[in-house]
Amino acid sequence: MLKGLGLLLIISIAGCTGVKQQPLQSNQTVDIATAITESYQSWLKLKQQHGANYSYERDTFSAQGNNSTLLRIEDDIVEYRYFFEWQEGGTPSLSWIESYAELSLHNQGTVVKTLDQLYRQCETQILSKALSEYAITLKVDQFNVLKQCSYTQIQCSANCTKGIRIHGLRMN
Repeated sequence: MLKGLGLLLIISIAGCTGVKQQPLQSNQTVDIATAITESYQSWLKLKQQHGANYSYERDTFSAQGNNSTLLRIEDDIVEYRYFFEWQEGGTPSLSWIESYAELSLHNQGTVVKTLDQLYRQCETQILSKALSEYAITLKVDQFNVLKQCSYTQIQCSANCTKGIRIHGLRMN
């Protein structure tokens, strides 16, 4: 998996209002095929150590408000999806829980995916974007596990970044 990408990655810093690109320096150029493959191998080792039991969160920011979706995976299967919508003041205005039998019943929240599926999405839908039109961002956490895989249209001025952002990864 994740072979054959001969692209170069320009690391960019994501901010709340968009993406600021730093001038290209030699230490910011990474062989993306190697980086994503090594990250996926790190993920597989970590997942194996914990019996494929983990949870992670993904946030969504919009004009209607901010929300967070927590997915809990047991034995490599998404078993629960928790949804929280936050308004100013830090209290949830709406929350719900879906168990395995109800997954994707609600239209709100991020889609139900395992981390393996997010790695595949990163490879096939994001890293394949044309670098002449898009700035690609790939970030990993302290364990070399995928944290962000996103793209920003180069000629876009605000709220243009799309892709995957993961936080709160917990191994159970």
